[in-house]
Amino acid sequence: MRCWRWAVPLLAVSCGDGFVPSPFVSGRETLPDAGGSGPAGGEADAGLLPPLSTTPTEVLGGPCVDDGQCDDGIDCTFGACDTSVGLCRFTADDARCADDIFCNGAERCDPRIGCRPGPPTSCSDSTSCTIDRCDEATRSCLREQRDADGDGVVDGNCQPGGDCNDLDPRISSNAPELCGNQRDDDCDGQIDEPGCELPRWDTCADAFAITAAGSYMLSSAGAALDYGAGCALASPGQRELVVALDVPAGDPRDLDIIVRSQFGNLALSSVATCGAPAEEGTCLRGVQTNSGENVARLHLHSPPPGVQTLYLYTDGNTPLELEVSEQPASTDAGNLACEARAPLAAGAPIDVDLALGAGVLASACETTRANRFFEFSLAEAQDVQLVAQSLDGFGVPRLSLRRDGCTLLTDELRCNQRDVASIRVRSLPEGTYVAALSASGPTLARLSLDVQPATQAPPEDRCASAPALTANETLALSLAGLDDDIAAGCSPGSIDEARRLELSQSSDVLLVARFSPGDVGAVTLATAACAAEDAEVGGCVRTTDELARVSRRGLPAGDYRVVTESVLGLPATVLAAVRPAAAPVFVPGADGCADALAIDPAGGLYQGNTANSAPDFTAGCDFATPNGAFDQLLRLTLSEPRRVIFDMRGSDFETLLDVRRGPECPGEEVAGACAVFSGGDRSFLDLNLPAGEYFVQIDGYAGATGNWFLNVYVLDP
Repeated sequence: MRCWRWAVPLLAVSCGDGFVPSPFVSGRETLPDAGGSGPAGGEADAGLLPPLSTTPTEVLGGPCVDDGQCDDGIDCTFGACDTSVGLCRFTADDARCADDIFCNGAERCDPRIGCRPGPPTSCSDSTSCTIDRCDEATRSCLREQRDADGDGVVDGNCQPGGDCNDLDPRISSNAPELCGNQRDDDCDGQIDEPGCELPRWDTCADAFAITAAGSYMLSSAGAALDYGAGCALASPGQRELVVALDVPAGDPRDLDIIVRSQFGNLALSSVATCGAPAEEGTCLRGVQTNSGENVARLHLHSPPPGVQTLYLYTDGNTPLELEVSEQPASTDAGNLACEARAPLAAGAPIDVDLALGAGVLASACETTRANRFFEFSLAEAQDVQLVAQSLDGFGVPRLSLRRDGCTLLTDELRCNQRDVASIRVRSLPEGTYVAALSASGPTLARLSLDVQPATQAPPEDRCASAPALTANETLALSLAGLDDDIAAGCSPGSIDEARRLELSQSSDVLLVARFSPGDVGAVTLATAACAAEDAEVGGCVRTTDELARVSRRGLPAGDYRVVTESVLGLPATVLAAVRPAAAPVFVPGADGCADALAIDPAGGLYQGNTANSAPDFTAGCDFATPNGAFDQLLRLTLSEPRRVIFDMRGSDFETLLDVRRGPECPGEEVAGACAVFSGGDRSFLDLNLPAGEYFVQIDGYAGATGNWFLNVYVLDP
């Protein structure tokens, strides 16, 4: 702990809540920000604290003789007794305020009132040719080239050969030239040139006639929005084509109608009489599939002989592919509501048409599409497994297992959404249950139910029986044979397992989980109960990048659970790095070798600001700015080999972290020890280092500067 030098006796200090007032002081004294002045009548060392926020970074409290007397009731401060002055010192710890939400910015700790929100993450690159937004899913800024009218072609003012009128989605370099409208539709500098097209199939009088099953290519060039419908698109450039489908007399049959496009939103509607919206039958919006293709699908059950009118809605300029196929006659199951569910028998898979829509059901696995409902009953406790898989690739199935009540979110027992959606529950009690099936698109899915004798779950599959997790040791997890049955977490539908983490004292904890390539994983620090509402005690991080970290400062002693989740149930590893809670160390200066700040051999949390430094050093992984951004330098001395974890999660900018081997400063780069930021998670290194002198370079990628955190854990190798 740094000792502060005061030019005059301390004035105006008092203890926090619960302290006995000092007879020598009458208020609470605030230590200065970087570059600020000290208390009235005296002066603190200038520049010792970096400008991490506009609030003070430390305050002094009442008299004390040990740390146990220093509790100000503010969660984000670290209280300790400064025996050099006989007073409590409360240090603001911004890391304790972190909410693990990237786009709302970095929270700060005001030691007088607690956590304060920071400014939202700014993704603006000051370029009018990009549309910038913060994306929480990837914890990064996304920048898309400007396409104001949404026609898929970049504004011609930003890209040569682009859209010559970015306010009209009917005009672009990808649009066909239309005849007779005195407009340059295809942006080639000519108007109504030879080869131009006339609008077709735009009205009931000019409907595209179909008399047999098959595939047809249609162009929407020049079409207008003539007939409204319940699912008509609400986007610029929407239009529709009219199709007259002649259903012949004879044996009843179903018609499956699919329309595809490479760009643009789609919708399909059937009407009994063309031009009569009041007689609209079924109207469904399309979706974009995983392959990037846009698809809308409509299934007509045994339509009567005669002309069936279809409206094909689009807001894109690309051709439409229409496919009409005949299917055996059927009737719709009608199970679009919980109270109208269809029976589901074990060992008898059924094909489920998910094109039709109704109300959306609340679920932990989010969806915007309607469900089909199925019912099964158990006479005794049994193991149950539900599986759903798309048969055509037009959507990703989503399964929800629910109690008999069905409609409320609290009725949901499990959910799962992926290419092969699966839910398994061990020893499901006797009773009646509902399987709700939906999908991300209008797919045809196969649903099956399997029932087996009841079995017991492995210990790690329940929070109550979770085996112990040894702190500071990496544990390999197989996840084989486990289920999704732990409420705590942030990855619904994932295979999960729990480990018990016991803290004997107030501790700083860093969870590091690594997942198999191609998997999506998450790690959570939860209470022993593992209830959903308790999960945020330590935070939960979900990742698609094989690495997830959760950091919590000053956790009270107690019994916790580490929950690891995997979408694919593949092998993973988890580490709980633990050290006694300590105050954060502010890093003033440290602009080079002469004043490199020493890292405690036991580790700690360090924070600073590179904005006031100079670009002294380069880094092997900085390909964007070879000359380097503003940087600061820390020094770590290891007397014996150690595993050292460096984590910059929570830093305000795109960080770069470089570890160099001494003894000469700045040393030689350690192989594999240069890390640029990883989205909102920032730089991370996990190194096994021999004994020796090391220099840790805090830098920015592509010239970035700002406030940073460096969390250092020194473990046995």
